[in-house]
Amino acid sequence: MATNFCATLSAEKGVSVKINDFDYTHSEAEIEELRAFLVKSYAVSLRPFNWRLAVTENWIYASRYLEPPEYFTSRVHLWRNDSGELVAFVIRGVNFINLQIDYEYRSLEAEIFDWVEHHLWGNQGTISTMVYDWDVDRQKLLAGRGYQNLGAIEDVRIYDLNRTYPPVVLPPDYRIASVAEYSDYAERIELENRVWGVSLDEAWFRGKSSAPSYSFDWDLLVISPQSQQVAFSLVWLYPQNHTAEIDPLGTHPDHRRRGLSRALVLESFRR
Repeated sequence: MATNFCATLSAEKGVSVKINDFDYTHSEAEIEELRAFLVKSYAVSLRPFNWRLAVTENWIYASRYLEPPEYFTSRVHLWRNDSGELVAFVIRGVNFINLQIDYEYRSLEAEIFDWVEHHLWGNQGTISTMVYDWDVDRQKLLAGRGYQNLGAIEDVRIYDLNRTYPPVVLPPDYRIASVAEYSDYAERIELENRVWGVSLDEAWFRGKSSAPSYSFDWDLLVISPQSQQVAFSLVWLYPQNHTAEIDPLGTHPDHRRRGLSRALVLESFRR
């Protein structure tokens, strides 16, 4: 359903493009539209400008069997141009707003933040949002609106595979495998719980592994001499942009400082 918010963007040759905002329905078509939107924006500079693609797939699919549809429809809002093309959307977390916008429509950011601050005010009367350190324009916009820099919340590192990288080295009797080799995923779930101190379950894994870019073959593991899963590295492949993302990466506390995560990263590069 369209709401009353409307902004205009001055296009080339003086043509005015009308932008309307819409409620989100969480249909399969809209989910794929969000993914395609982020693929397109990532391709511009081959580094994140909007949400990283793996973050989006985690958010949508890992919770698909844990949360009702209302969880998603109440947290996403869309903006489209007159042709119906998606040009921006916001995703709301707990007092946290993530604005995703097409490069060509960046002049709308102030208007979208007007809408966000009016409709999605946080429970504590505050709103937080994320901006990459290379996005100077967004930083200036937020500072001008009274937002304060609260420090880093994520460290994104980008590696060009055209560069050389060291060989994969593991301690004696450790080996690299993948989730595809295992029919019982309980140990993989428990390993993630142990690494992050969370309480994920089979419904979480079933949802996450249904994501379009998830592959059991690319959910890499280190197996200990005792045949236990002790480290993991999930690689999301995005062939449209000739890129991939590693998210998450972790090692069981009892097996840290042995180079296992490093080995998994280098094995991901090699593959």
